[in-house]
Amino acid sequence: MTLTTRMACLSMALVLSLTAVAGEARARSGAYVDLVDYPYNEANWDRFYDLQDHLTRQFHDLCGDTYCEGEFSNHIVLQFRCSVHAPSGSVASCALVIAAGNLEVEPTTGEVVPDSRTWACAAPLAPHTSVEALHTALGRRDALTRPLPGTHRSMHDALFECLN
Repeated sequence: MTLTTRMACLSMALVLSLTAVAGEARARSGAYVDLVDYPYNEANWDRFYDLQDHLTRQFHDLCGDTYCEGEFSNHIVLQFRCSVHAPSGSVASCALVIAAGNLEVEPTTGEVVPDSRTWACAAPLAPHTSVEALHTALGRRDALTRPLPGTHRSMHDALFECLN
């Protein structure tokens, strides 16, 4: 490889990396970030995923006797996500995505026929709920059944309405 070719390759690599960095900066230039990335990129990573695992266990403890009866009996938590207004540290919104489904065999063809559904259930948040208040409220043993800070509604209330 000639020196000119090497220089051209290095120049192209530099341009591409600068373009990628600029694109990432533009993507993050909005006022809202994922809770995982508040107050900086991946700052809440472990704490948030521990919270999601806790909510998943809480959901499964309540599910069978409440909102998970009926057409589907195998509801699972797929994901929990929250957005944070970065300048103020207030949680703007959160959603818990639930999925359920059934598989049946078509007797004449042998085809396995899926019947599945997903729900994105919004958390009933009060305006200006802080990240710390949300973590504290949803980290409790009875996180789904106690009202969220500044409200009279719990995640259980929201899930019941969303799933039924």
